[in-house]
Amino acid sequence: MYDTLIDRLYTALKELKTYRATIRRVSKEFSSTLAPIRRLPIDVLRSVFRETRSYFGRRRQSVFGLPTIKFMHDTLTLGQVCGSWRDIVVSSPELWSHINITFPRLRPGTPSPRNFQRLLKTILPHSGPLPLDMRFRSGDTSSDEAIEAFSLLLGQHHRWKSASLEFPLDLLKRLRASTGKLACLESLSVMTLHPTGRSRELSPWVLGDILIDAPNLRKVVLHELIERGPFALPSRLTHLAASFADIHNLHTHSLLEELHLKEAYDGQVPFLHRITLPKVRRLSVSSLKLLQHPRLPSLEDLAFDSYVTRNLFSDAPHVDADAAVVTLNDFIRSSHCSLASLATGTSIVNASNFIQETLPLLESLTSLAFQIGVVPEHVFYHTLMSSNLLPNLQYLIMRLPSFSMEDVYQDALSTMSTSGCRHLLSVRIEWPFGPDNKSRVAGILNTLESLRQPGIDVRAVEEESSSGISFGNFA
Repeated sequence: MYDTLIDRLYTALKELKTYRATIRRVSKEFSSTLAPIRRLPIDVLRSVFRETRSYFGRRRQSVFGLPTIKFMHDTLTLGQVCGSWRDIVVSSPELWSHINITFPRLRPGTPSPRNFQRLLKTILPHSGPLPLDMRFRSGDTSSDEAIEAFSLLLGQHHRWKSASLEFPLDLLKRLRASTGKLACLESLSVMTLHPTGRSRELSPWVLGDILIDAPNLRKVVLHELIERGPFALPSRLTHLAASFADIHNLHTHSLLEELHLKEAYDGQVPFLHRITLPKVRRLSVSSLKLLQHPRLPSLEDLAFDSYVTRNLFSDAPHVDADAAVVTLNDFIRSSHCSLASLATGTSIVNASNFIQETLPLLESLTSLAFQIGVVPEHVFYHTLMSSNLLPNLQYLIMRLPSFSMEDVYQDALSTMSTSGCRHLLSVRIEWPFGPDNKSRVAGILNTLESLRQPGIDVRAVEEESSSGISFGNFA
């Protein structure tokens, strides 16, 4: 009798385990359906989708040289999860209004892309009447598919809110030939590509006519391939990045708040020796030579890449640095500005006259970024740790050179550690990308230990640059 009862219990236990295994399998198969996010209201899900971000801002090679279309939000991925999510994505125009289209340069033997125009025709209506944020890049000057795709986008040019265009000059001319104003356009970035051997010259009327047809345009980025103007830019601009030689009416831009200037590579354009721009708060220049022209009383952030001369590795680099300090001091005094941030990819801080002449002009400075010099100036690094000349300095970024790194940073950091951090909130050491440099991180971190104090963020990171303001990237 007992054996029979035990057998019944074993049978019931076996059935229970089988049922449990079935429940686990079904639960796993339908986990996405049973997930709590599935029970959220549609409006909440739509808000969550709007917070997603894809690889919209990153350049990645297209598969087999085919064109790609991406969105700032993870639109296509979200639409493939399930039917209900797809319905939400399709009915959300804001998820389709940030478009990034790339046509790579086709290699010999690569088949031409097909049906891309059909895909684009299907996608564009999903954005509804919303303004479009668009990036279009074509590396092939003879791609019929790129021309057709851009023609489709031109049909919606009245909806463009921001446009970043990197393509052959022929497509820019097509934009000029399109009828109707760019009524919604607020931001425009242009880089033209030319076949090898052709002139880089761009007729000023090609781009000038486009700018005239954009009454709400406020931000313009003209990359270095657009030169040999000059042409008049609309005086209503608030943000501008261009080559200095491209603009002959810079003195009329009294509404500018941010300005990025590159040194001209060919020819000179006559300028007023003093150009006063009362509202500019952020300035980035490729060379301190460009500081001889503007006067910016409201300037807060300044970044520059090189000295007055372009040769940073001349026979007498200290001469370049000393001359750069003179130019910088003259600019600060004549502008009567109070800088909060100074960033440079140079070692200007090691100039013989920087401590005595420049630091007293930077009492308002809260952030400083520079490259550690090959020959460290112990007096300067000791000064950084005191509160006498830079009483408001809180953020310090120092970039290591790609050569003789050990001797340079060890001396500089040792001087700083013995002086003590009295007012800094953050100290960041940057080193260039490279497999050899990573092996030196341990030594950097060990040296930084003496700088670590409560309330001070001290770290070493691998970065491309510490110049502060990248050309065309507005705040």
